[in-house]
Amino acid sequence: RLELYADTRPRPKTLLASPGLTTMVLILEFLLADVAQDDAVAAALPATLRLLRRRRPVEVASTPVRSRWCGRLTELLRSDCASARHAGIALVVETATQLDEAAFAAHREPWAVTLLSLSTQRSGGDAIRSASAAALTELLAVASRWPVQRRDAAVHAPRLLGALLSMAERPSASATADADVGGCSVEAEVVTSTLKLARVAPHCVRAQRSRLASAATQILLQPTGGAGAAAEARAAAAAAE
Repeated sequence: RLELYADTRPRPKTLLASPGLTTMVLILEFLLADVAQDDAVAAALPATLRLLRRRRPVEVASTPVRSRWCGRLTELLRSDCASARHAGIALVVETATQLDEAAFAAHREPWAVTLLSLSTQRSGGDAIRSASAAALTELLAVASRWPVQRRDAAVHAPRLLGALLSMAERPSASATADADVGGCSVEAEVVTSTLKLARVAPHCVRAQRSRLASAATQILLQPTGGAGAAAEARAAAAAAE
């Protein structure tokens, strides 16, 4: 399908001297078409992620098409369709790793603000809250590549940690496998995100070490928690010390 698209798509003259760049632009245009409809994004997500990871088109695509791609991801995050929001979360995480500093800076705040909002809305359910918090943690990790981005993104760390601890402390948090969070439990994803945040923003985590230790202990004592969540909770408790 992509080969047919590439053969029939008009090629701008300015790109003819760089066939590799032309191919990446075509791939990203192809992916934009696949995520154009909110209710169809979930079905296209596995193939879209595979192509993004294998070819990494966002790294070298021209600025206009890359901006349209990133803007479309913001729309997915804000969609009324739950499956579109889940897809947007996964695509933002993969896309962020392929951006240079200028492109990352242009889209960091819309993504971060929306992900933070999703991670604090209890009405959205534990799965999307934990997935949003995990995605925002990854954004902070990407931001740490550049001093200015790390500084500017750090303002979200305290509220993100608060959202993570709130989910860890809730006894109703699901401890069962959930396909929406990659087949791991919500608890495991929350603890994993907290550990990653401790590496990215250690000052923030240290300020909440008592609450973090309490939440980790609560997860350890829950009989329904999986072995993975328990092991990570022990690591979180150690980090809190």
